[in-house]
Amino acid sequence: MNRWVGGQPSTLALKTSIVKGFSRFLVERGFADSDAAQPLKRPRRQRPEDVDVVSLMPGDVVRLLERCQDWQEYLCLSTLAYTGARRGAAARARRGDADLERLTIRFLEKGGKVIIKPIPDEYVAILRAAEGDGVWAGPEDYLIPNRRPASVRRRERSDKVVWNTVKRVAARAGVRAHVHAFRAAFAVAFDDAHPDQFVALKELMGHSRPESTLIYLRRKDKARAMEAVRDLSWGSSGFPSLSEEAHTGFEPVLPP
Repeated sequence: MNRWVGGQPSTLALKTSIVKGFSRFLVERGFADSDAAQPLKRPRRQRPEDVDVVSLMPGDVVRLLERCQDWQEYLCLSTLAYTGARRGAAARARRGDADLERLTIRFLEKGGKVIIKPIPDEYVAILRAAEGDGVWAGPEDYLIPNRRPASVRRRERSDKVVWNTVKRVAARAGVRAHVHAFRAAFAVAFDDAHPDQFVALKELMGHSRPESTLIYLRRKDKARAMEAVRDLSWGSSGFPSLSEEAHTGFEPVLPP
């Protein structure tokens, strides 16, 4: 457990649960005489809506898409922005999973769950343009191409290709972003456009419980609730006149 000291509360809670569960397993199967991990206390996890998360504003998403330099980057970021897919699902998607006749896309989500989503019109146009440029050789090609296809040796590639692409474009655009920030941006954008379609948003996000979807909306509502502070005033009409000379020995002398 020492290797996780100083980690995030959620990480510590997960590792503690694993160790405690394994310790109970050893006792139940007769491999140990006592539950050595029983005294360990599982740290309290933060509420999901209170976790410090990276948020993307609509302008950030547009800026990121504009800074893409090739089809690999553009397909990666547009897939995340227009579908709200998780990193692993986006990385596993094949060209054949996007049906440009029925206008649907199929994702294999965590736990083996399959989700078929309608494709937004703008994303359909992007996929058709990429098809016209010969991005994919066939339906088994990955929807988000590899950066260097010849260097990939594993049968099932790592989803890190998506993470690396987002980080590369974000650094170029000067925007703080990661993959899950796109997922959150998708949820907020959909809710803004369709505030009465909560069930649809839950299904699009691939959540089994409504509470998981509400996490994204609570963060949005909390942020907007604090916007009222912007009209706070102390009656000041502007900055005071700042002299270049200090009045006493304690005030700093400001440069011209």
